[in-house]
Amino acid sequence: MEINPTFAVMRPLVSVHLLTYNHAKFFRQSVESVLAQQTTFDFEIIIGDDCSTDGTSQIADEYQARFPEKIKVVRGEKNGGPQPNSIRILENCRGKYMSALEGDDYWIDPFKLQKQADFMEANPEFAVCFTNCRVEYFDEKQPAYLLNQNLNKDVFTIDDLIADHEVWFMGTASLFFRFDAIFPTRPWFPKVKSGDIPMIMLAARFGKIKFLPDVTAAYRRHAAGASNSDHKDDAVFLENRILMYSNLDKDTDYKFHDRFKRNLGGWYYLLINSKQYKERYWAKLSLVIKYFSLMFPKVTNAKILLRDHVIPVWLLNIKRTIKRLLGFAG
Repeated sequence: MEINPTFAVMRPLVSVHLLTYNHAKFFRQSVESVLAQQTTFDFEIIIGDDCSTDGTSQIADEYQARFPEKIKVVRGEKNGGPQPNSIRILENCRGKYMSALEGDDYWIDPFKLQKQADFMEANPEFAVCFTNCRVEYFDEKQPAYLLNQNLNKDVFTIDDLIADHEVWFMGTASLFFRFDAIFPTRPWFPKVKSGDIPMIMLAARFGKIKFLPDVTAAYRRHAAGASNSDHKDDAVFLENRILMYSNLDKDTDYKFHDRFKRNLGGWYYLLINSKQYKERYWAKLSLVIKYFSLMFPKVTNAKILLRDHVIPVWLLNIKRTIKRLLGFAG
């Protein structure tokens, strides 16, 4: 679809990174919440539609036709997954800042962009800014709640993001980045399932992170949501997390290697217990060795691992060998 020439001329302060795939039920509310933003500056909306099949594509094109000076739709030739879609959006962003949103979430504060841009303009030592976020359940009878009710500070660094377990306290729909801190992306970024975790960590190499207490965004949890497709008994998901955190360790110049090692050890422990490795004792043995090497000398569950994942293979092989020998002797 042809873009109005005014789009190419405008140089916005903020680019809204609106990622979508099969969000037809929610997408209009998402786009309208961005269009409702009241700002003293220009902003653009780059919609990355990953070849939706439920009508989302038609809605995106409709909005582009209605607001050609503000909205641009980008898509590949075929569905490629969230990170290639995200990179395609980033390649088309022209703002000094990038504000993230997914097509099943929406903004509830018409001054969200203004508040975050004002803070970032006044505080160039910050690379990321985020706000409080309301978590809502779709098609589930559970009450909404605020994601950030118990934060004990409002300034964070990369130190706060690396722990033995996965740290997540920033709603994607509330994130606001300095663009030069996140783009160009790292070569491994298209391969990972999570986009916001590595993006925040990599951005934090170049500045601090600020929390603004305003509730500006709503994050929906529902059966089709990306977070519900992650299973910690699934080797594919776990191996992807290992790929992500291994590369984050490398790209932070191994400054936090001890903590990343313990983090990776946790993922390897889950991988050992994943459904795909349930009966694969020899394959599990190499994972157990890797886990020991990462966690040493703080391995507290060695006996359990040896009993459940290493010794059985030896017992099984001995039993089979004895049976063959007895059969041969008979």
